[in-house]
Amino acid sequence: METIPLAVFGLHLSGQPLNHQLTTLGATFLRADFTAAEYRLYAITNAGPAKPGAIRVTDGTGAAIALELWEIPVANLGYFLQKIPPPLGIGTVKLADGSLVKGFCCEGYVAGEAEDITHLGSWLGYLGREK
Repeated sequence: METIPLAVFGLHLSGQPLNHQLTTLGATFLRADFTAAEYRLYAITNAGPAKPGAIRVTDGTGAAIALELWEIPVANLGYFLQKIPPPLGIGTVKLADGSLVKGFCCEGYVAGEAEDITHLGSWLGYLGREK
């Protein structure tokens, strides 16, 4: 079975509310990792429950953001993509070691509308702050 690695930042992380969307499609956990220090992380709260959005930046203001790498069967990737609402999507994510994988990304306009939580380093850091 052909698989593809997929980087997730928030609601699809282990133990989070949408992780089942990965596991029911046969995805398996590979490892925890970080992005290259070229990302800003935002808490998107304008439609439904809060969710994270990661945007790659080239102006030197980015940071390494914690993520998980999952391996999903290529045959099931389309089913997964159908569940991703805007402003999120799947694009290319640069990892700390410089390698490129497919993963969640966010449309750039979010930067002007959502809370910047980059300094927290992860979605779980944001959730911990709320408690």
